Amino acid sequence: MSTNEGYAVTITSHGLSELISAKEQGMKGRIKWISFGDRAYTPSVNQRRLQNEIDRTTISEYVDAGTSALKMTAKVESANEYAVREIGFWLDTGTLLGVISVPNKVLNYKTAATSLIQIFTLDLSVLPSSSVEVVVGIENLNILIDTQMMSDAVAFCRSQLTQTKQLFAHLKLSERVQKMELSNG
Repeated sequence: MSTNEGYAVTITSHGLSELISAKEQGMKGRIKWISFGDRAYTPSVNQRRLQNEIDRTTISEYVDAGTSALKMTAKVESANEYAVREIGFWLDTGTLLGVISVPNKVLNYKTAATSLIQIFTLDLSVLPSSSVEVVVGIENLNILIDTQMMSDAVAFCRSQLTQTKQLFAHLKLSERVQKMELSNG
């Protein structure tokens, strides 16, 4: 599992045009798929597809990472084996919204024997505000933990620790009472 948070997404002119058109009609573009390929290059705003797409999958889950970013995960289950060098983000209409690729750079590796789990943070600051939503596929990986969920987990652990300490204190008190009863009886 790796993250491509350090690499910029090149937004395609076709994807941007579709989002602008949808927003003008009071709708949103829907990001539905992420695809992976094995070519490394400098992406173009005029791109309509990856140079060599090998796998495409639905988004497994996402969280809103702030006012202009989405954190998403994708899981690829295939028998393909390849170095991931290009990643595409697709709207539900089939339009390529954005591409990540860096010349001479491997972004991840997909083996034939395992699934590839990829985490992304997609910067939305260059897109029209409130112009996209994410379509989540069937499989939710539950690996993106937000702040509220983490706070709840910490609070639960602290309450369990308090209950355990109280239980041990009660046991010690019970033992002392038994000893007193035996010595007086």
